[in-house]
Amino acid sequence: MEWISSHGTFLQFMTSLGTLAVWIFYAQLLYAGFRRQRRPKVVINQVMGLSTQGRCLISNMSAEGIHIETVQVWLHEKCGIRRCTVSELDTDENGDTPTSIARGTLQGPLPSNAHLDAGEIDNMVRRARAADIEDEDNTLCQGEDSDYVLELLVLYIYSSAPGIMGASRSFVFDDNGQARPHHLETQQLRGYRDRKRMARIYRNYLDR
Repeated sequence: MEWISSHGTFLQFMTSLGTLAVWIFYAQLLYAGFRRQRRPKVVINQVMGLSTQGRCLISNMSAEGIHIETVQVWLHEKCGIRRCTVSELDTDENGDTPTSIARGTLQGPLPSNAHLDAGEIDNMVRRARAADIEDEDNTLCQGEDSDYVLELLVLYIYSSAPGIMGASRSFVFDDNGQARPHHLETQQLRGYRDRKRMARIYRNYLDR
């Protein structure tokens, strides 16, 4: 007791310091949780079966809405990459001219927890095959068993976050014509280097 009385000031200081450390720890946890909740997340799913008649669904799982700038298909073949834009539809899958903006484009705002149909996988492959090969070096088909890999790339703006972000998912095809996602999850392209790359891709799209 005498030791505690003589070192009371020091013990009080250490107690206060420990309390401060605990509060800082919890504040960091709260901040990390807040950042995680505010981080944009766009999910690309394959629905209606694993065949090429399956469709791609783009879902906005972010806390706020996003604005889709463009949706592109990259067809990776062993000889290179073919690119095309599927966010602007001159004709629909039945060959008819769209009669409204909602049916003629995938561009525009997409609210939180909303989704849109990006189209049939087989139709995306056909449209991409009509394009010229642009890149012979960075194809995802090198070393793959499949003759081609379909990559769907969504470029979007999120709330007040700077720059253009992206979401990407690839699909591979087997000998039976079945398509399946190459990875378990959609790749989120929102880091600093990713945003610079997305900006270059979007600039090329605008300058086409």
